[in-house]
Amino acid sequence: MKNLALFLVCLVAAAARAADSTLTDAQLQQLEEARGQVADQVQFQAYHLLDDLVFEWSEHPPFDAETPLVMADVSVPVDFGSGLQALIENHVTALLTKQKGTHVVLTHCPACTAMVVRSSAKGTIVSRGVDDPVALAQAGALTHTRHALFLDFEMEGDALVLRVRITSLEPSLPIVYARTLTTTTSAPALLRDPDHLKSAADARQEYLDILENRSRWSVPIHLGVRSYATRPFSNSTFVPVPFIWLQVGVEASITQARAWLASFSLGVTWLPQLHIGVSANARISRLITGSTSSMTHPDLYAFVGGTVFFIQGNSALGFKDEIPDINTVIANARGAEPQALFGSYQVGLELRLKNRIGFAVYLEALPALDNAVNIGSYVDLGIKFQSLGAEVLFCF
Repeated sequence: MKNLALFLVCLVAAAARAADSTLTDAQLQQLEEARGQVADQVQFQAYHLLDDLVFEWSEHPPFDAETPLVMADVSVPVDFGSGLQALIENHVTALLTKQKGTHVVLTHCPACTAMVVRSSAKGTIVSRGVDDPVALAQAGALTHTRHALFLDFEMEGDALVLRVRITSLEPSLPIVYARTLTTTTSAPALLRDPDHLKSAADARQEYLDILENRSRWSVPIHLGVRSYATRPFSNSTFVPVPFIWLQVGVEASITQARAWLASFSLGVTWLPQLHIGVSANARISRLITGSTSSMTHPDLYAFVGGTVFFIQGNSALGFKDEIPDINTVIANARGAEPQALFGSYQVGLELRLKNRIGFAVYLEALPALDNAVNIGSYVDLGIKFQSLGAEVLFCF
């Protein structure tokens, strides 16, 4: 109904423009966008009706044997033009070519759709070939093709109607098959695979099975970087460099709608001559862009989590509460590598696409390092956030 209303608005606006040229460019742009939305919806509904038609033919063929048939005409609602006609022709051709058991074989008949001229004692007739089977017969164009297919789409209220006719190419053009299908434009269309066409009921059930039976478990792989704020006038020799982390774990959807996610992962980091480290992270996420995850649009989650780190190597000196004394430096020179063990908690946002690819940014607080001599804070809201992180993730 909404799309139909937009369509009517477009038509009224077009008429208004013809009478009054005071519409702004912005208004015209909005009307074109609305018209495009309606066109997309009508296209999908047309595909839906054609899928129903060809599936019905595969179950109950209109002919008892393989029958050559020429596509005589495709008509569409006013204002949709040749673009929609071309899409419909391509789709029905793909369906009839790939779907077996319909007993319908599309054939090429140039004379059938071309303009032909036939003269007799009664006068001269100019028409399309399919409208004048006598002229086709005289031209020898009916050697194989004996039937013509007509597809007429019309808008009636909030419904899109498809009227199908197959006529015999004889002088009286008798109808040998007729069928009318309709659907409401306010209901979403079912999109089906032309190679494995299903009934509308089976396709709808397949959609539900995908939603209901998709696994609640996935294996996310995170590749991220953490940087640490520096304290003013600190000894930059021991300020931690950015850490690159690779994390692998398991993630569970707490609800079927994937509104809540919980995950646990183990990570590793390594930088030659500076550090090696491991981590363990737990996180819980909440969808904030709706009540259920989308299969077509990105989803935005807010999350909180906690991590435990163990760092070994020179980089660990940056996580100390005091500047290393001479004994620490001497021990380090003799091969005793510094170590640091600390925890953190984080808050952030994560953008996901089809629950397969994501990008996250977060702030991380390190409570045990509030007094670290080399680490400052990016944000202090009563809680100091000393680390800023970003990561990409892939879910399997």
